[in-house]
Amino acid sequence: MGRMTDSLSIELLVAGHRVARLLDGGLRAVGLSAGEAVLLTALGEGALTMGGIMGTLHIGGSTATSLVTRLERAGLVTKTRNPEDARSYIVEVTDAGRAAGETARAAFGAIDRELGAAGQTAIAGHRSLMARLAALAPALD
Repeated sequence: MGRMTDSLSIELLVAGHRVARLLDGGLRAVGLSAGEAVLLTALGEGALTMGGIMGTLHIGGSTATSLVTRLERAGLVTKTRNPEDARSYIVEVTDAGRAAGETARAAFGAIDRELGAAGQTAIAGHRSLMARLAALAPALD
C-alpha cells in the first residue's frame, strides 16, 4: 500500500474493510451485510432505540435508519413507537433475526479465532488502541 500505511488511522479504516470482506462469505448464506450483522448482534443483547443504535454502532441517523429499514423489510427486526417517548422508536430482533444473528456471531467468531493467533500481547495492544480511539471519538448524541 505504500506510504499510506504510515498512517495508523488509514490502516484502521482499511482493516475495517478487510474484516467486512472476510465476513462476506459467512454472511452470504443469510443475506446480511457486515453492518447489518453488527446491528443484529447488538440487538441480540436487547432492544435499542434508534438513538441507542447510533451510539452503540457509532453511526449517523441516516445510516441507522437505512440498516433498520433493510432488516425490517427482511423480517429480521421490528420497529415500534417508544411508549416512553412517542418521538422515538424501539427496534427489536425477531425470531428470524435472532437466527440470522447467531449465524453472524459464528462468522465473527471464526475471524476472531484466526486473529487470536497473533497472541495475547497483540490482542491487548489492539484493545488499548480501541480504548484510546473511543476516548478520542465520543459517542454520538
